[in-house]
Amino acid sequence: MENTITIQNVNKLPVPTWRWLKLNDSTIFCENIGNFVDIKPQILNLSDEIQLDNHLPLNFPQINTGMGANANDFVKAHALAQKTITIQENAKIAEPISFIYTLNDGNTFIHDDYIHAKKNSEATLIFIYNAPYKSQGFHASSLKIFAEENAKINVIQLQTLGKDFTNFDDVGICSDDTAKISIKQIALGSEKNWLGVNADLIQNNTKVKLNLDYILKQNQNVDINYVANIYGKKNDIEITANGILMHNAKKIMRGTLDFKQGCKGSVGNESENVLLLDEDIQNKSIPLILCGEDDIEGNHSASIGEMDEAQLFYLHTRGLNEEQIRQMQINSKIQLLCNDLPDKLHQYILNYQKEAF
Repeated sequence: MENTITIQNVNKLPVPTWRWLKLNDSTIFCENIGNFVDIKPQILNLSDEIQLDNHLPLNFPQINTGMGANANDFVKAHALAQKTITIQENAKIAEPISFIYTLNDGNTFIHDDYIHAKKNSEATLIFIYNAPYKSQGFHASSLKIFAEENAKINVIQLQTLGKDFTNFDDVGICSDDTAKISIKQIALGSEKNWLGVNADLIQNNTKVKLNLDYILKQNQNVDINYVANIYGKKNDIEITANGILMHNAKKIMRGTLDFKQGCKGSVGNESENVLLLDEDIQNKSIPLILCGEDDIEGNHSASIGEMDEAQLFYLHTRGLNEEQIRQMQINSKIQLLCNDLPDKLHQYILNYQKEAF
């Protein structure tokens, strides 16, 4: 591979808006690519009811991802690692299972992962991508999830890579009837980030939650594309994004609920909350609801702005200055993120907090 990576037409908006806004898609560009490495994850709490393979099951469906065909093809062509995680039928795994990937300065790591949750299975899977704060490199992951009938799968991706990394995490979801899938992406590290999730709700009575949390600082960029294509009846989709922007950070959020003809009785909700701690930031949001069916419910809400003047005044009266108030907001957000992880994994967020904030 050449020393430069360029991937065009990623995070493409399903229906384009005005070209001059430059929001219809994005281009991944990374120079000075380091050494390609195959990193084996540290695995915590692996259950006997989970099977790990280096090949794709024959009955695994074709799944589209949120970042699009070009990003998916790039991973397939250059991945040094492929892993299929199969959760056995009727397995009820209470303890979260963690896959911890530790990268070093100058590493380029590209991997292609699959989750196959069989009928009536339940599990929580946590993927951590970590590197020293003062490091650079390139990380790309593709994760495709297939949940069979009545499976319940919870996936958390935590990214605490070095401050000069380029990163993208691309996810695709497909399921059978009555499946429940939750995806939570936590983006803290990397200078440049691209995140995408595509959920195809083809069957009926499926529940999907897509959640994003981020804290961006010091010229960090994140480009996001969450798409829910709702085909089946009585499906339920929820898209939520919560973040903090400061220090010349830039964020683009594309969130699409696409109600296809025939998806009667389906419900979709999309919400975004962004706290702006500085004026020199760029925040762009593109909520999109497409409707090809009349018997549906689609909702969108957004809260984007600075702290309320009354709140600031109250905190000032308690003796807090601007810097202390800012740090209080960051610490509160960090604590909320830790609450979603097992205690033994808090160190990855807290270590990053010490270096970055």
